[in-house]
Amino acid sequence: MSRSHLRPDGKVRVAGAAYTLAPMSTTSAAAPLGNRRRRGMLGGLVLVAVGGTFLLPPFGVENAISYLFLALGAAFAVAYAQAMRPTVYLVPAAVLLAFGVGLLVPTWFGLPGEVRAASFLAALGIAFAGVYLMRPSHRWPLVPAAALGVASAFELYGRGDVVPGALQPFMVPLILIVVGVYLIVAPSLD
Repeated sequence: MSRSHLRPDGKVRVAGAAYTLAPMSTTSAAAPLGNRRRRGMLGGLVLVAVGGTFLLPPFGVENAISYLFLALGAAFAVAYAQAMRPTVYLVPAAVLLAFGVGLLVPTWFGLPGEVRAASFLAALGIAFAGVYLMRPSHRWPLVPAAALGVASAFELYGRGDVVPGALQPFMVPLILIVVGVYLIVAPSLD
C-alpha cells in the first residue's frame, strides 16, 4: 500500500519518490473552481430556460415556444459573457434570440401576415450582423447577414417567396442544425 507524506521542506513523498510542490497563488487556486462553475452554467441556464418556458402556458401565455427561443438565446448570451472562448456561444445566442424576436414581434405589434416572414428574416440578418460587430475578426457572419437581408427585402416588397412554400417548414430546423454543426466545428475555427 502506497503512502504519501508532506515534508516540512514542501516536498511530498509518494511511493518512495519525492516531488516538490509549486507554490500556489490565490488566483491560480481560484481559477479551476471558477472554470468548473462556468462549465455547468450553460447546462443550468438551459434547464432553467426550458422549465421556465413550460410554466408559461398554464398562465395563459400564447406562443410559449417563441419564448423558449428567447430564453435559450439568453442562456447562451450569459454563457458568452462568462466564457473564456466566447465565439462558440455568441452565434447560438444571436440566432436563438433572433428566432424568438422574429416570431414574437409580429404578434406583439399585430403585423399583417405578409410582413411576418420579412420581419423574421430581418431579425436573423440583424443577428448575424450583430455577431460580426461584436467579433469583427470573424467576417463570415456578413454572408448570412447579407443573404437574409436581401431575402427579407424580397419578402417585404412582394417579389414572391424567397423560400418556396414546400421548403418553408424545413427552414427553422435547418437553421438550428447548421448552428449546431457550427458549435461542433467552431473550436477549430477560433
